[in-house]
Amino acid sequence: MADDDEGDSGHGGDVKITDGYLSTFATDNLQRFIKDINESVPVQQLRGYATGSTPILVGNDSANFKSPGTLAAALKAYTGSVNSLLTTVVDQLNTLITDLQLADLRLNNAMDETLDYAQFMQLAERTLNPGAGAK
Repeated sequence: MADDDEGDSGHGGDVKITDGYLSTFATDNLQRFIKDINESVPVQQLRGYATGSTPILVGNDSANFKSPGTLAAALKAYTGSVNSLLTTVVDQLNTLITDLQLADLRLNNAMDETLDYAQFMQLAERTLNPGAGAK
């Protein structure tokens, strides 16, 4: 469980995280959140619209009425953009899970079991700067 000295209230202090908290948070909470994103019906429908596997407008006579086709194309492009953003969010959350697990491992193997700001920022580098890699 996360804990802090004197309730902190945004005025500094030390944050203490017990053994296994970061790893448990990553594997339980974040993975459940990712699963909720990926398996939700609205997201699945949106992805179907984005790929074209689910038609947005059906039963239109595009030979005589051009607007539905134009609207369908615009909606497909929009849902494709939203789908791309959701994919990026899920990828970043997966990176964060790995970073939290690495931080938990380093904290559990540390002599004094503390992690200073520089060490934390080194662990967070992959999440803050995608593609930077862990050092």
